[in-house]
Amino acid sequence: MNASSASFSPWEYRNIALAGVAQSAALVHGLATYGTVSESDVLAIINPLLVLTPDSVAEVYPNLSHLSTGLKSLQDMFNPARVRDHADIVRYTLGMLILRNKLERSKARQQQIRARLQDMPPLQLHSYQSEDEADLAREQELEAQRESTFEQIAALYQDTISTLPYRIQVQGKIELLKDKHIANRIRALLLAGIRSAVLWHQLGGRRWHLMFYRKRIQASAATIRRKLIVSV
Repeated sequence: MNASSASFSPWEYRNIALAGVAQSAALVHGLATYGTVSESDVLAIINPLLVLTPDSVAEVYPNLSHLSTGLKSLQDMFNPARVRDHADIVRYTLGMLILRNKLERSKARQQQIRARLQDMPPLQLHSYQSEDEADLAREQELEAQRESTFEQIAALYQDTISTLPYRIQVQGKIELLKDKHIANRIRALLLAGIRSAVLWHQLGGRRWHLMFYRKRIQASAATIRRKLIVSV
């Protein structure tokens, strides 16, 4: 039994999508502040962006254990004792929800995003398990493909989301924010977070829920994490 086979209610699936937004926000914060984050966490958010016609939430997030960072961030964001330490993550999360709303009003941008994403292949993790020359060459090829994809998604973000009448101001170390590879990942993660925000809205999520259902969302994130631990 894998982590995607646990049974979840519609309410839990809605919060799984919200966890996708929160994970994007947490990773953006991590990159801007420290310059490095888990690559598997990044790919768990980027690859759903490339799933354009899913039949279920499970197709968008095939392995929910890779959303652990987002679920934990949801718990912390709605914990009064910890929310101050997660101020930037809260701000980025709200910012992506706002951008989703603005993107919804622009069919032209939506079509442009879909058209440019449709030919991008899903990203694969580094394996680092072999020193064979053929395997190393393949790994270098995959790494180049990853960097190219991040660059393309970042450019797409700039061409579409950055032209909306609202912008997320990412705070962090100047030298990190000026690094091309980090900047590309940050923009790609923001676009991927907006994609999760779209799914959250499609599943019934609304921004006012963040105010009135805080404890319920926090408890739901904890329940989902427990289910994932049991299902592994």
